[in-house]
Amino acid sequence: MPQRIFFPLMALFILAGCARPDTTLNINPTMNLPQQDPSLMGATISLTSADQRQDSALAKVNRDGQLLTLTPSRDVRFLLQEALEKQLRARGYMVGPEGSVNVQIIINNLYADVQEGDLRYNIVTKVNISIISQAKNGQQQTKNFRTTHNTKGAFTASNKNIEDVINAALTDTINEMAQDTSISDFIRQNARN
Repeated sequence: MPQRIFFPLMALFILAGCARPDTTLNINPTMNLPQQDPSLMGATISLTSADQRQDSALAKVNRDGQLLTLTPSRDVRFLLQEALEKQLRARGYMVGPEGSVNVQIIINNLYADVQEGDLRYNIVTKVNISIISQAKNGQQQTKNFRTTHNTKGAFTASNKNIEDVINAALTDTINEMAQDTSISDFIRQNARN
């Protein structure tokens, strides 16, 4: 009887030790929306996105002597495009394929540098995003948004620690985008020309 319980339990522990660690980060920043501007009603813009990072990883960590590449739970390019689209719609713009102004959001950098020592860890997340607006009349504007977040803690950085820092940095970037009026001003000036 003890052997019938012992062997399955041993097999379970051996297989549990071989389980691949989780390498997916849950990226879900808070999205704030700006106030609506009634003077913008009717202006249509087109919106695209691009990810110009060399590597799609959000972080790389050493766990038990193994270098793990941590990737997002969803495509951050589409996440930021969705955030910008919601902000533009909240302002009063219509978003469609043939707009009088083409707006592109570009991810230049989005990475969490995780440094771990014997007793402490340090996570520095840098976000660098460009929004390029180009009107049909040839006018163009580029607006850059940069955010850096840093956190320290004891022992090793968990995926949750890394997620929290990345989400905080993205939330700050998205909030800064919502508060910025230069893109909206450019669209207002060039959408009807």
